Amino acid sequence: MMSALAGSWECDLEEALGRARREGLLDSLARVYAEFPEVTCDNCARCCFESPGVFFVEYLDTLHMIADLPTDRRRHLLRGAVRELFFSWIEPDRTCIFLGPSGCNIYHQRPLACRLFGLVAPAEREQAEVEARLAARQEAQRLRLLGIEVPEAVIRRSLVSCDRVRNMRGEPVRADADAIAVRVADLDAALLPRQVVAEEFCFQSVAERLGAAAFMPEVVEKMRVQLLRRAQRGESVEELVDLVWRQARFPGVVGVESGDRP
Repeated sequence: MMSALAGSWECDLEEALGRARREGLLDSLARVYAEFPEVTCDNCARCCFESPGVFFVEYLDTLHMIADLPTDRRRHLLRGAVRELFFSWIEPDRTCIFLGPSGCNIYHQRPLACRLFGLVAPAEREQAEVEARLAARQEAQRLRLLGIEVPEAVIRRSLVSCDRVRNMRGEPVRADADAIAVRVADLDAALLPRQVVAEEFCFQSVAERLGAAAFMPEVVEKMRVQLLRRAQRGESVEELVDLVWRQARFPGVVGVESGDRP
């Protein structure tokens, strides 16, 4: 099955996952993860306000995990990804699709962005948060020109770092994020052209990648604007998600070809 992904290229996800297994890329990714120290925090989940960006090899690892889930849990995750993809800009209370009542449902398999959070302190944390909110405000202004009002709470939920992450002795932990990211990017480069790796570099969330695979990438933004307009005219987000879910055609590797399958 040819599935369009982020960027202008196409990739057979099942073939890519098979290659990642054969060449030991998922094992190499696990070894990178294993090098992180065991940490603790306040478990406030403020950093779980959206699904994290993932490298392509991490996306394949996540698909492998999703495919092994019971059907109901798999469908719940995929439906959550659809909701995040299209409605995140009007839902201030949304969270990462992997966050459950008891915390992260994939904590031991969480991606690099989650593992690094709190281990890298921006030199100017306040300035970094200002810049993140400025980017969000600019997108909100663009959407406003299209007739979509973004709640202020959505703009202000950006969180770029955390000073509450500690090792098991209660000490602050630091990591060389750039060096670690390059190692994971090298795994991506074993699967993708270097140019694609450089262009995407961890900024595609699981929801975005699934959306680009379930729908044609060139129509996702158009669909998002249309759906947001309908929601702001009073239509139920839940019913709109149902509508889009029935149209979705997920990659076969995920185990759900269509949202309306029993």
